[in-house]
Amino acid sequence: MKIKRSTCVLTLLVLGPFMTAVTLKAQGNSEDRQTTVSYGRGDVIRGFPHNGAPSGGAVVTGNGINYNGGPVMHNSPVNLYYILYGNWSGLDSAGPAILDAWANNIGGTPYFNINTTYGDTVGNVPNAVTFVGTYTDTGTLGNSLNDSSIGTLTSNAINHGFAGAPVPAGTADPNGLYMVLTAPGVAETTGFLTSYCGWHWSGSFVNGAVTPGYIYSGYPVVKFAFIGDAAGYYSCTAQSPSPNGDTGVDSMISVMAHELSETVSDPQGNAWYASNGEENGDLCAWNFGTTYTAPNGSSANVAINGVNYLMQQIWLNASGGKCALSYAAAPDFSVSVSGSQTVLPVGTSGNYTLTATPSNGFSGTVTWTISPPSGITASPTTFTANSGTFTLTASNNLGAGNYSISITGTSGALSHSTTATLVVSAPDFSVSVSGSQTVPPGGTSGNYTLTATPSNGFNGTVTWNITPPSGITASTPAVANTATFTLTAPSSIAPSTYSIPITGTSGLLSHSTTATLVVSAPTFTLGIAPASQSASRPSVVHYTVTITPVGGFNPAAASLSVSGATTGVTPSIGPITVSNGSGSSTLTVTVTSSAKKGNRTFTVSGAGSTSKATATLSIH
Repeated sequence: MKIKRSTCVLTLLVLGPFMTAVTLKAQGNSEDRQTTVSYGRGDVIRGFPHNGAPSGGAVVTGNGINYNGGPVMHNSPVNLYYILYGNWSGLDSAGPAILDAWANNIGGTPYFNINTTYGDTVGNVPNAVTFVGTYTDTGTLGNSLNDSSIGTLTSNAINHGFAGAPVPAGTADPNGLYMVLTAPGVAETTGFLTSYCGWHWSGSFVNGAVTPGYIYSGYPVVKFAFIGDAAGYYSCTAQSPSPNGDTGVDSMISVMAHELSETVSDPQGNAWYASNGEENGDLCAWNFGTTYTAPNGSSANVAINGVNYLMQQIWLNASGGKCALSYAAAPDFSVSVSGSQTVLPVGTSGNYTLTATPSNGFSGTVTWTISPPSGITASPTTFTANSGTFTLTASNNLGAGNYSISITGTSGALSHSTTATLVVSAPDFSVSVSGSQTVPPGGTSGNYTLTATPSNGFNGTVTWNITPPSGITASTPAVANTATFTLTAPSSIAPSTYSIPITGTSGLLSHSTTATLVVSAPTFTLGIAPASQSASRPSVVHYTVTITPVGGFNPAAASLSVSGATTGVTPSIGPITVSNGSGSSTLTVTVTSSAKKGNRTFTVSGAGSTSKATATLSIH
């Protein structure tokens, strides 16, 4: 474990409130790499002691390793990026091909499947690794690197980009691991070959640069690692010769497998590690388990696509915990049922389909038990098959609603449950009424039409109840699913818009709507008699104008006017006389000798009414 000294301290002072320090995890002497009060999570070189067997901690799973609340790399696939540094072509030209073959095939193996036993609150590490590609730097930083150099190389590779990567150049892959792999002769001066054989770390990608050891809010987290070629150094090599005839690269692959597993299960140093600080690779460092003899006489313990490797074991977070070279989950199955269905009481659904989906080589047969609630029967209630159907029938007294049907699938000691949904819909109806109408005070509307629209097999008859306000009276509609009624407004009612509550009832079912009646202001209509007359020049002609009140209008309040005057022809309106509730006035037309022959039309109107009356006069 190591954090940067002066540079990082300066950064901390400037940006401290916005960042989190992350410890560096190395395959090496933990105490040599430690800069905090806790134990570092280190991968020891050969010959260095471990921190001791795992013991209980604050968060214990029961498998000898603890979950500490942080994220794992649970998105699929994990993307692996190579950054090849140094003179690979001159010093080990065959090495990159061996490295590529391992990266292309490690995902989906029983070995990497060990990491699927590690998860967080979102999900588990997938058994899926995609090798994205390689960025090559032949030595721009020289042959003596340090931890900061590894961060610089990672930044350069991200900014350059990788062909076919899921992210563009200049963007860090949040689901990627960038491995800096150095050629023979390149040193990492903080302890490579003396304290560690490799390490993994994380940091944010801020303004085009990785910040090793610090994670800033709002920036992507970069996971990166260092593994160097250790050919000729016993401390970081397991054997010589090696399975693929390249001791340095074969030894790198062992450490790469170690660092890859630790990264996916503890990418930010706050997810999975034992109470002594060791991650899932540290707990099994340089422990190879059962080996076999490869064709060239070397030892190997894992074969992937016909290629032999000797890789360190990884801690299995299952079965009580142990170092392992492979993991295969126990055979199992999951259960599912097709959607939901809707029926009426005494109705039977269509087929529901039950499916048992096998996993991990499950080859058993599932027995299904269907347990509906009271009022619902299943057919069948039990059967044995990995796929099958059943129906559900609702009783005639079952209320409307959504009902959950418990279903259990069992095979031996394995048992899984699911639920089906049955929607029971009771017969019902909805109600509506035709538009609105307008009447004056004392007026009666035309017919309103009431309609009850049946649903879910409703076949009853609806009784209508109309409860108008403010003295409005309603005619009684028929007991029928379609009926009519009228509304009458009293003469004394104030002009306004009135809502008329209406309820339709059939048995226990009841639904409401409203009609609208608009009561207009009191008004009047006009009439004139006779409709036409003739006159000579000069003369005076009289017409009688009648005012018929509507809605309680006072005829005396009508303000009458007349139009139609021409040269020599002058109409005028006399005063209004009220008798028996109606009003009358006299239209007088004075014709002088200057008037021209012909027909004249006179129009009488009054304020407060749209009614008009016209009369004609033929002048000869």
